[in-house]
Formats: sequence, C-alpha cells, structure tokens
Amino acid sequence: MESIITDIVKIIKSENNVIAREKALMCYFFDLIRELIKLALEEVDAGLVEETKKQGYQIEKKNKR
Repeated sequence: MESIITDIVKIIKSENNVIAREKALMCYFFDLIRELIKLALEEVDAGLVEETKKQGYQIEKKNKR
C-alpha cells in the first residue's frame, strides 16, 4: 500500500500540466485495477481447479491471464 502512495506522489510531482497529470494518474489506476482483477481471477481459478480435481476430473491445461 505504501508503494502505491509513493507512486501516486511521484506522478503528481512529475507532471506540471493538469491534464497530463490526470492522464498519468488514470493510466496508473487502470493498470493497478487490471492487476488486482488478474490476481482475484487467478485466486478464483485456483479454487475452481481444486474443486474440480476433488470431483475426479483432470485439468489438461491452464491458460495464463
């Protein structure tokens, strides 16, 4: 969490133009949200894999997100 705040402060300080700052912050937050969703879906996938294996199925392949 601390690194996120540090990153935000760096972005705010690095941009003098308000529009450029807003765009940089939006890109940062979109990337952050994308990474959080990826991690959440990987966790859900892992749970589904375990549940499926308990039912006797075999997983042929697991695609990366």
